[in-house]
Amino acid sequence: MKKTYLLDTNIVSEFSKERPNAQVVELYKARRDLCAISAITWQELTRGVQRLPEGRRKQYLQNCLEEYEEDLDVIPYDKFTARICGEIQADAEKTGKSLPCYDSQIAATAVSNGMVLVTHNLDDFITIREKTFLRVEDWFSE
Repeated sequence: MKKTYLLDTNIVSEFSKERPNAQVVELYKARRDLCAISAITWQELTRGVQRLPEGRRKQYLQNCLEEYEEDLDVIPYDKFTARICGEIQADAEKTGKSLPCYDSQIAATAVSNGMVLVTHNLDDFITIREKTFLRVEDWFSE
């Protein structure tokens, strides 16, 4: 089944909170088979866990990563996506704007795969949305 939704890091991180947003969790459950994450999100999640000191929190988040790995397809960051990302970044720079690297890569992954980016940080993607066909949803406000 083709994946429709690319979950941003802040959405996936919500699942590991003590009290996750119920609406986000319900929307994910209803659309689980249509969701994936980017290799960049996987990198950010892995880095976040590895930076923590040893202890219960780190172990809990490592267990969450293992569940995510089983439940979510990881969309690779490939040559086509890298080209789109480079074009987005260069176009933004021509207008005096710089884009965060990870956000640009995640957005380019969504664009190159025809997916909807699900994020709670809509403002982070305004410039990219103006310059591409990026579609976004905020499941916190659906």
